[in-house]
Amino acid sequence: MRKPTRAVTLLLAACALVIGGCASTTLTSVWRDPSYSSVPFKTVLVMGVSETAGVRRIFEDEFAAKLKSVGVLAHPSYTFIPQDGPADRATLDAAIAKAGAQGVLVTRLLKVDRRTNYAPGSVWAVPAVGHYRDFHGYYSSMWVQYAPPQRYDYEVVVLETNLWRAEKGELVWSGMTETFAPSDVRRATQEFADVIIKALREQRLI
Repeated sequence: MRKPTRAVTLLLAACALVIGGCASTTLTSVWRDPSYSSVPFKTVLVMGVSETAGVRRIFEDEFAAKLKSVGVLAHPSYTFIPQDGPADRATLDAAIAKAGAQGVLVTRLLKVDRRTNYAPGSVWAVPAVGHYRDFHGYYSSMWVQYAPPQRYDYEVVVLETNLWRAEKGELVWSGMTETFAPSDVRRATQEFADVIIKALREQRLI
Protein backbone atom coordinates (compact mmCIF):
# COMPACT_ATOMS: atom_id res chain seq x y z
CA MET A 1 0.00 0.00 0.00
CA ARG A 2 1.35 3.42 -0.94
CA LYS A 3 1.89 5.82 1.95
CA PRO A 4 -0.18 9.01 1.74
CA THR A 5 1.68 11.93 0.25
CA ARG A 6 2.38 15.07 2.25
CA ALA A 7 -0.27 16.97 0.26
CA VAL A 8 -2.95 14.39 1.05
CA THR A 9 -1.98 14.33 4.71
CA LEU A 10 -2.19 18.11 5.01
CA LEU A 11 -5.57 18.16 3.24
CA LEU A 12 -7.09 15.61 5.59
CA ALA A 13 -5.59 17.30 8.65
CA ALA A 14 -7.02 20.66 7.61
CA CYS A 15 -10.50 19.19 7.08
CA ALA A 16 -10.38 17.46 10.45
CA LEU A 17 -9.38 20.70 12.15
CA VAL A 18 -12.16 22.71 10.56
CA ILE A 19 -14.88 20.15 11.22
CA GLY A 20 -14.01 18.40 14.43
CA GLY A 21 -11.15 20.00 16.28
CA CYS A 22 -12.37 23.56 16.52
CA ALA A 23 -14.48 24.71 19.44
CA SER A 24 -15.45 28.00 17.82
CA THR A 25 -18.78 29.54 18.81
CA THR A 26 -21.15 31.40 16.48
CA LEU A 27 -23.89 33.72 17.71
CA THR A 28 -26.86 32.81 15.52
CA SER A 29 -29.59 35.08 16.89
CA VAL A 30 -29.92 37.93 19.38
CA TRP A 31 -32.79 39.76 21.07
CA ARG A 32 -32.55 42.83 23.29
CA ASP A 33 -35.28 44.59 25.22
CA PRO A 34 -35.51 47.95 23.38
CA SER A 35 -37.06 49.60 26.43
CA TYR A 36 -34.11 48.85 28.72
CA SER A 37 -32.03 51.98 29.10
CA SER A 38 -30.58 51.62 32.59
CA VAL A 39 -26.89 51.57 33.42
CA PRO A 40 -24.81 48.49 32.51
CA PHE A 41 -24.81 45.56 34.90
CA LYS A 42 -21.84 45.70 37.26
CA THR A 43 -22.62 42.63 39.37
CA VAL A 44 -23.79 39.39 37.77
CA LEU A 45 -24.70 35.93 39.02
CA VAL A 46 -23.57 33.31 36.48
CA MET A 47 -25.70 30.18 36.16
CA GLY A 48 -24.96 27.17 33.98
CA VAL A 49 -27.79 24.66 33.72
CA SER A 50 -26.29 21.17 33.58
CA GLU A 51 -27.09 17.80 35.09
CA THR A 52 -23.35 17.19 35.45
CA ALA A 53 -22.00 18.94 38.54
CA GLY A 54 -18.44 19.17 37.25
CA VAL A 55 -19.49 20.73 33.94
CA ARG A 56 -21.64 23.29 35.74
CA ARG A 57 -18.82 24.34 38.05
CA ILE A 58 -16.24 24.60 35.29
CA PHE A 59 -18.63 26.62 33.12
CA GLU A 60 -19.56 29.04 35.89
CA ASP A 61 -15.97 29.49 37.08
CA GLU A 62 -14.61 30.20 33.61
CA PHE A 63 -17.46 32.50 32.58
CA ALA A 64 -17.23 34.45 35.84
CA ALA A 65 -13.47 34.83 35.37
CA LYS A 66 -13.99 36.20 31.86
CA LEU A 67 -16.55 38.71 33.14
CA LYS A 68 -14.19 39.83 35.90
CA SER A 69 -11.50 40.44 33.29
CA VAL A 70 -13.71 43.14 31.72
CA GLY A 71 -14.62 44.78 35.02
CA VAL A 72 -17.82 42.95 35.96
CA LEU A 73 -18.11 41.52 39.48
CA ALA A 74 -19.33 38.02 38.66
CA HIS A 75 -20.22 35.15 41.01
CA PRO A 76 -20.62 31.47 40.06
CA SER A 77 -24.06 30.40 41.23
CA TYR A 78 -22.80 27.15 42.78
CA THR A 79 -21.09 29.18 45.53
CA PHE A 80 -24.57 30.16 46.73
CA ILE A 81 -26.59 27.20 45.39
CA PRO A 82 -24.34 24.17 45.94
CA GLN A 83 -26.98 21.53 45.28
CA ASP A 84 -27.37 20.16 41.78
CA GLY A 85 -30.67 20.16 39.96
CA PRO A 86 -33.43 22.78 40.07
CA ALA A 87 -33.64 25.20 43.00
CA ASP A 88 -36.84 26.64 44.44
CA ARG A 89 -37.74 30.33 44.28
CA ALA A 90 -36.66 31.08 47.83
CA THR A 91 -33.22 29.57 47.20
CA LEU A 92 -32.81 31.55 43.97
CA ASP A 93 -33.85 34.82 45.61
CA ALA A 94 -31.49 34.21 48.52
CA ALA A 95 -28.58 33.53 46.15
CA ILE A 96 -29.24 36.72 44.19
CA ALA A 97 -29.43 38.72 47.40
CA LYS A 98 -26.22 37.25 48.83
CA ALA A 99 -24.38 37.94 45.57
CA GLY A 100 -25.76 41.47 45.41
CA ALA A 101 -26.42 40.72 41.76
CA GLN A 102 -27.96 43.29 39.46
CA GLY A 103 -28.26 40.71 36.72
CA VAL A 104 -28.51 36.94 36.35
CA LEU A 105 -26.86 35.34 33.32
CA VAL A 106 -28.26 31.88 32.60
CA THR A 107 -27.01 29.46 29.94
CA ARG A 108 -28.80 26.23 29.09
CA LEU A 109 -28.46 23.49 26.52
CA LEU A 110 -31.23 23.43 23.92
CA LYS A 111 -30.07 20.54 21.74
CA VAL A 112 -27.16 18.73 20.15
CA ASP A 113 -27.36 18.57 16.36
CA ARG A 114 -25.60 15.76 14.53
CA ARG A 115 -24.45 17.00 11.14
CA THR A 116 -22.49 15.70 8.18
CA ASN A 117 -20.06 17.44 5.89
CA TYR A 118 -18.56 16.12 2.66
CA ALA A 119 -15.19 17.00 1.19
CA PRO A 120 -14.95 16.18 -2.53
CA GLY A 121 -12.08 14.10 -3.84
CA SER A 122 -9.11 15.81 -5.46
CA VAL A 123 -6.80 14.81 -8.29
CA TRP A 124 -3.62 16.73 -9.06
CA ALA A 125 -0.13 16.33 -10.51
CA VAL A 126 3.05 18.17 -9.59
CA PRO A 127 5.25 18.31 -12.71
CA ALA A 128 8.98 18.26 -12.24
CA VAL A 129 11.09 21.12 -13.55
CA GLY A 130 11.73 20.60 -17.25
CA HIS A 131 9.46 17.58 -17.30
CA TYR A 132 8.95 17.84 -21.08
CA ARG A 133 12.65 18.02 -21.90
CA ASP A 134 13.04 14.27 -22.08
CA PHE A 135 11.01 11.12 -21.75
CA HIS A 136 12.26 10.21 -18.26
CA GLY A 137 11.39 13.64 -16.86
CA TYR A 138 7.92 13.42 -18.37
CA TYR A 139 7.37 9.87 -17.16
CA SER A 140 8.40 10.58 -13.56
CA SER A 141 5.96 13.51 -13.30
CA MET A 142 2.88 12.14 -15.03
CA TRP A 143 1.66 10.08 -12.06
CA VAL A 144 -1.21 11.92 -10.43
CA GLN A 145 -1.98 12.12 -6.71
CA TYR A 146 -5.48 11.36 -5.49
CA ALA A 147 -7.36 12.24 -2.30
CA PRO A 148 -10.65 10.32 -2.08
CA PRO A 149 -13.92 11.98 -1.03
CA GLN A 150 -14.32 12.23 2.73
CA ARG A 151 -17.38 12.26 4.96
CA TYR A 152 -17.20 13.95 8.35
CA ASP A 153 -19.85 13.44 11.02
CA TYR A 154 -19.77 15.97 13.82
CA GLU A 155 -21.92 17.48 16.56
CA VAL A 156 -22.99 21.07 17.13
CA VAL A 157 -24.08 22.19 20.59
CA VAL A 158 -26.92 24.74 20.57
CA LEU A 159 -27.10 26.92 23.69
CA GLU A 160 -29.44 29.66 24.87
CA THR A 161 -28.06 32.45 27.07
CA ASN A 162 -30.34 34.93 28.82
CA LEU A 163 -29.51 38.01 30.86
CA TRP A 164 -32.18 38.82 33.45
CA ARG A 165 -32.64 41.99 35.47
CA ALA A 166 -32.56 40.67 39.02
CA GLU A 167 -34.57 43.46 40.62
CA LYS A 168 -37.67 42.97 38.48
CA GLY A 169 -37.11 39.52 36.99
CA GLU A 170 -37.26 40.94 33.47
CA LEU A 171 -35.47 39.50 30.45
CA VAL A 172 -33.08 42.08 29.04
CA TRP A 173 -31.04 40.13 26.47
CA SER A 174 -31.16 36.68 24.86
CA GLY A 175 -28.77 34.97 22.46
CA MET A 176 -28.61 31.64 20.64
CA THR A 177 -25.25 30.10 19.84
CA GLU A 178 -23.82 27.12 18.00
CA THR A 179 -20.55 25.52 19.07
CA PHE A 180 -18.69 22.57 17.56
CA ALA A 181 -18.99 19.87 20.24
CA PRO A 182 -15.80 20.33 22.26
CA SER A 183 -13.60 17.79 23.97
CA ASP A 184 -12.24 20.39 26.41
CA VAL A 185 -15.07 21.98 28.41
CA ARG A 186 -12.83 24.58 30.03
CA ARG A 187 -11.38 25.89 26.77
CA ALA A 188 -14.74 25.79 25.01
CA THR A 189 -16.32 27.80 27.85
CA GLN A 190 -13.62 30.45 27.59
CA GLU A 191 -14.22 30.85 23.85
CA PHE A 192 -17.98 30.80 24.36
CA ALA A 193 -17.77 33.46 27.08
CA ASP A 194 -15.70 35.72 24.82
CA VAL A 195 -18.48 35.64 22.18
CA ILE A 196 -21.28 36.38 24.66
CA ILE A 197 -19.34 39.09 26.50
CA LYS A 198 -18.48 40.82 23.22
CA ALA A 199 -22.17 40.89 22.28
CA LEU A 200 -23.22 42.23 25.69
CA ARG A 201 -20.56 44.95 25.61
CA GLU A 202 -21.66 46.04 22.16
CA GLN A 203 -25.17 46.50 23.59
CA ARG A 204 -23.68 48.36 26.60
CA LEU A 205 -25.25 45.89 29.00
CA ILE A 206 -21.98 45.24 30.85
